Amino acid sequence: MRKMAVVVVGIVLILPSLCFANSQAGRWGVGINYPGVSVKYGINENHAVAIKSQFGEDIFVIGPRYYYNFNPEERVVMCIGGEADYLTFKGEDSDGSGFAVGIFVGGEYFINDKFGVGLDLGPVYVSIKDEETSLYEEGVDYVVNISLSYYFGGKGK
Repeated sequence: MRKMAVVVVGIVLILPSLCFANSQAGRWGVGINYPGVSVKYGINENHAVAIKSQFGEDIFVIGPRYYYNFNPEERVVMCIGGEADYLTFKGEDSDGSGFAVGIFVGGEYFINDKFGVGLDLGPVYVSIKDEETSLYEEGVDYVVNISLSYYFGGKGK
């Protein structure tokens, strides 16, 4: 947990000082995140949408995301957003599904015109139900997402 805190503080303090003209309007991004994949589209300079999935042993999550970019022409694009996800899980003693709804704050550092490294974090409300036992669980947790994206199309640099 300490290592993650150091990384977050480093990104927040150091990266915003770098400038880079990079419009996301009309651009597509395909990315990998830990642990999953995503497809992102820049509606215009300030608004983007994505479909993100994450998967692991016996769990699958998929849903749309919305991003509001505060400074789309910078090398580090700061954003806020939200997402809604459908999830399924299967374990030794459980098998079910549910949903998650969250908000996040974060940023994406553009290494160059084509590649960006993203980090966002925020609270997520999760509601799941075990189909075999009808047990129901809900609560709020905090999630950190890390991604690497490749962008193409649109205006670019």
